[in-house]
Amino acid sequence: MASAAAWILPSCISDPKKVSIALNRLSITGDEEDLIGDIAEVLIPRTDTPGARETSAHIFTLVMVADCLSKTEQETYLKGMRAFPDEALRITGSSFQGSPAGERLQILTAFEQDLESAGEDTRMFYETTRNYIIQGYTSSQYFLTEVKPYKLVPGAGYDGCALISIDQKTIS
Repeated sequence: MASAAAWILPSCISDPKKVSIALNRLSITGDEEDLIGDIAEVLIPRTDTPGARETSAHIFTLVMVADCLSKTEQETYLKGMRAFPDEALRITGSSFQGSPAGERLQILTAFEQDLESAGEDTRMFYETTRNYIIQGYTSSQYFLTEVKPYKLVPGAGYDGCALISIDQKTIS
């Protein structure tokens, strides 16, 4: 009976805010995932089309950080992510996550304008996050089917059996 309670109890008292994706090489909390989602929402907001958060660009960002950055870069990224709220507050005078969605754009704009005064870890976090969010959005299914439809190269109208005269210049 005691062993069953010891097994069940940790699941009852654990953090209710879980990360939505399993990352083997990166350890973050649900609140940290929300921070990246909030940044994504400000960078590419939802309008009459899905924004970065709706296309899971923030999840793409986490996967890229976990899979593509070295261990040292991941540690720097995590330090910067954890310092970002305090740095944003110091630079802009406003809390990023504590502000309404409408004010977050002004906070992020002011933060970007004074990015050089932020710590090196925070700069690396923000620049990496911004780049991966944009990459994630522009490689999302929505973007590649609705905004800029992807077409295979060489595309429609390609004729692989076209006659070439002996005098015609070639690419090579």
